[in-house]
Amino acid sequence: VSEDLKYSAREAVELIGNEAVWYLREVLHEKVYGKELASLLTVECLRFLYRLLFLFYVEAREELRYAPMRSEEYRTGYSLESLRALAEVPLTTEEAREGYYLDQSLRLLFGLLFNGFQHEIQTPAGYHNTFRMEPLRSDLFDPAGTPLLNRVRMRNRVLQPVLELLSLSRPRRHERRGRISYA
Repeated sequence: VSEDLKYSAREAVELIGNEAVWYLREVLHEKVYGKELASLLTVECLRFLYRLLFLFYVEAREELRYAPMRSEEYRTGYSLESLRALAEVPLTTEEAREGYYLDQSLRLLFGLLFNGFQHEIQTPAGYHNTFRMEPLRSDLFDPAGTPLLNRVRMRNRVLQPVLELLSLSRPRRHERRGRISYA
């Protein structure tokens, strides 16, 4: 793991954890304190991070034949790669910053991995699969592994920097940021 990714992963976990605490306190009006909560939140934030890293990897490795990156429907409508492109788009409105598009998209994508997906459309020539994903019944994507984060919605203004941290190298003096390759 590159040094860039190591520090970015740590910062991403902190952003996710802080957003979870904010949401619990400010939106759900729950008291947020205690070592037990901190331990649970740490494990869940790491699981969320590992989900993202796993997705970056399987989408970059076509030979694994898991993520259907050849399907335009998957690639443009569901993939983490399509969300990765949004990491560099400025959030110029309050609605864009405070909205939950990235959160909803990631929840949908995590669900696709855990439950699998097969979508068929009817064409004049019969049925055609747009894409198929076999269920990945692993602990990593099991919703039961993130009960606390399942109750939390993360704003775009938090998830966008998380995706950026995991997508681009850290800024250096006199150098352009490059894309992190997961291949």
